[in-house]
Formats: sequence, structure tokens, C-alpha cells
Amino acid sequence: MNVTPLVDVCLVLLIIFMVMLPKNVPELSVKVPPESKTRQKPQPESENLVLGLTKDGAITLNRTPVEKSSLKDTLENQLKFRDKKVIFVNFDDDAVYGLAVEVLDIAKHSGADVLGIMKNKDKPTPDTLRQKT
Repeated sequence: MNVTPLVDVCLVLLIIFMVMLPKNVPELSVKVPPESKTRQKPQPESENLVLGLTKDGAITLNRTPVEKSSLKDTLENQLKFRDKKVIFVNFDDDAVYGLAVEVLDIAKHSGADVLGIMKNKDKPTPDTLRQKT
């Protein structure tokens, strides 16, 4: 059995595929806009955003009082240039439930990806209040 014709055909096919291969590579030209020098991102504050709600209904952002009507704009401005869009919430245990839900909705709609719940260590949780039997 003579394999020479088979090897010849395979070599010819190999050469054809090698010649055709570079022509089939898709290319996409991308035009990158020049970097703007007029508007630079300000350095975000290193502190976390902590949203608070007291039992009296007062809303605070990093212990600074904030009106409910301006809360969304304030949070959007704070989150605008942050890489991690995280807001921690620290509500009083006696806070009004309906207002707490509204504040959480405002925080989520202002662009926060994660809402973290904080708990004061000095206050006992309901689990620690139970008497062990």
C-alpha cells in the first residue's frame, strides 16, 4: 500500500489552510476618546456611608442630620465616584418600621449596590435576652 499520494494531499491541504488562516482573522478598529483633563474624579472619602434612623424619625448620614426630601440627592452625590457602592444602616431598635423601609428604599434607588446592617455590640440581641433552660 502506497501512502505517498495521501501525504501529498495532506501537505497541500496544510499549506492551503496556513495561507488562508491569517485572512480570516476578524479585526475591529476601536477609536478611544482622549482623556479629559478638565473633569477629574475627586478622591472618594475613605469613610463608610452610615445611614441612621432614630426613634424620633430623624435621619442621619455619618451622624449628620439629613432631611428625607434631600436624602436621595445626598446619597447619589456621595455614591457617584465610589467604586464600592455600599451603605451601612444603623437604625434604632425603636425606629418606626414604615419610615425605616422608606429610607432603605431611598438608599437602594440612589444607586447603592449593597445595604449592610450594623448592630451595636453593647446592646443585647433578642437571642441573648432569652433565658436558657
